[in-house]
Amino acid sequence: MPMYKKIAKLILFILFTINIFNVSYADYPNTSIAVIDINLILAEAKSAKKAAKEIEEIAVNIENEIQKSDEEMLGEQNLLIESQAIMAPEAFENKRNDYEKKVQNYNIERQNKLLSIENLIANSRKQVLDALKPILEEISNEKGITIVLEKNTVLLNAEAMDITEEVLKKLDKALPKIELSQE
Repeated sequence: MPMYKKIAKLILFILFTINIFNVSYADYPNTSIAVIDINLILAEAKSAKKAAKEIEEIAVNIENEIQKSDEEMLGEQNLLIESQAIMAPEAFENKRNDYEKKVQNYNIERQNKLLSIENLIANSRKQVLDALKPILEEISNEKGITIVLEKNTVLLNAEAMDITEEVLKKLDKALPKIELSQE
């Protein structure tokens, strides 16, 4: 089908859809739209910045622990290899099996430590988003906003529609600190 026919069908569909919605337009409130940049808020909120700094410190400590444990495991592996020549085959096999179990447990523990960092990040993000909802409701009620859209999904908007800075100021007051808990 030629492109102009596809476009014509799309235009007819849009017009038809608009006509359907115009019939019951009186039932809907006047629409006022605002946009908010969630990524900016997650990056610039004072509590989020503090949490990011704490998480980074925790991550560095975990990475140092992992590096130290990696070195210890490598040392044990080298000792096992060296002892192979002087041990009876059965004794070596038992020692090798013990080492393999230890490596499996270590890998699980290592993954859990790395996952804990991801959980801290997700938890801090959730706390910000949870604190954001009542603020958005308050601003929406004050300004008569009926729809709030994420700025990343909007192609073009007037600057007056952007409530990010106002939300950020209220969020900084409402959520001065994010509680981080390592599980």
